[in-house]
This record gives sequence, structure tokens and C-alpha cells, in this order.
Amino acid sequence: MKILDYKRTVELDAHNQTEQAVLLCYFHYKSTDEQLFEMKGIQELFSDAGYSAINRSRVKKYLLNKKKMRVPKGMKTSLEFVPTVFQELEQKYASLWEDTDTVASDSELIDETKFCGKRKYLDRLIMQINHSYAHNCYDAAAVLMRRLFEVLLVLSYQNLGIDNEIIDASGNGYVMLERIVSNAINNQTIKLSKIKKEFDTFRMVGNFSAHNITYTAGKKDIDDIKLNYRVMLEELYNKAGLTI
Repeated sequence: MKILDYKRTVELDAHNQTEQAVLLCYFHYKSTDEQLFEMKGIQELFSDAGYSAINRSRVKKYLLNKKKMRVPKGMKTSLEFVPTVFQELEQKYASLWEDTDTVASDSELIDETKFCGKRKYLDRLIMQINHSYAHNCYDAAAVLMRRLFEVLLVLSYQNLGIDNEIIDASGNGYVMLERIVSNAINNQTIKLSKIKKEFDTFRMVGNFSAHNITYTAGKKDIDDIKLNYRVMLEELYNKAGLTI
């Protein structure tokens, strides 16, 4: 979280200087994990937040007298939160740092600049694949790659108006990926290139990671298919009408 966003969220301008000091120290703690504060550092926090210089002695006196902070045992110049104050801050503001949406990724396996930006759900799959690969979670990457492959096949059928060919008997969903791949390989409407020869490989790599109880994927398993997988992505993006 950036300091400007934090200021607005906690309405920092509306608080007195003592409360501002407490809230700025809490922001610093959440950003750095530092739990001890010097008055010089607190003054810098005020400056970083766009406030005028503070009277260090007065602010320190108020923090101690109002039992917002205390001097740690064995120290003279440092301050720390009074535990109850810290717990109250955590209860009230900790959720501001809980991010359940962002996936840290940077085109480690799939080029995000090329393949992202068409559909949000595709972007999230691609970023999860890249994140999994970057963090050595190769089984997770393999299963997600299988899912992305399946989604793009279905989108291609939908875009070409032939998805009725892969609807299951109930009419409420699509057949299993194995049957979709079998249909796609021989389908004259979708007209796939030679990359279709690799479709079963993409499917099986994901299947092993999802269903084989003794198998665990390694980096080489992903690297061995990544070039052909990228070719498949480009072709199915075009078949699905997702121009890249």
C-alpha cells in the first residue's frame, strides 16, 4: 500500500498529531516489519506523508503520557507500541494489507505482453501459470496449462459456431478434454495446423500432475513442451477470435 492511499483510507488529516504519529508508525511497521521507532524516524514519517516538521519532544511526551507507546526495557531512545494499542490497530487496519487478488508474475513461462489483455480470466490463468513456474510449483503449472489449453479450445469452438459438437449428452456442459482434442484434431472447420500433433502431450502432462499419485512434475517436463505450447496458444487465440 502506498502512503497516499493509506492517508486517504485512515483519514489521517482528521487526526491529531499524536494519533497521526501512531498511524504513521503502524504504516511503517506494516511496510518494513520494524517494531522500534526513534523520534527522528517518526519525524521523517511525517515528512514523507507531506506534513510539516513536528516538535519531537512534545510528540514523544504525548505518545508516552497517553499510553500509545512505551520505552522498551533496557533502551533509552526507542519507542514501541503498547501491546493493546498495537492489537487495536491490527484489528482495525490489518485488512488493508490483505491482497487476495494480485498474482506476482513476469512472463516467466508465457509472454504476458503478448497473451494477456484479452479476457480477464485468461490473464489470471496465465499469471498463475507464470507464478507457479517461477516458484518451482511445476505440478501446479502443468495442471493450469492443461486448463488454459482446454479453455482456449472451447473458446475456439464457440467462436466458430461449432461448440454443439463438443456438448455432452446432458446438454449442460462440454465433454472431457480427451474427446475435445480427438474432435479438434480431425475437425475440418477449425482447421488446425501441425501443432495439433502435440495436443495429446499438453493434455497428458496436465493429467499426470492432476491424477497420477506417484508422479511429480519437474522443470524439464514443462520446458520440454513450452515452445510448442506457445505455438498452440497463438493459434488458438486466433481461432478463438482473440487477436494478438
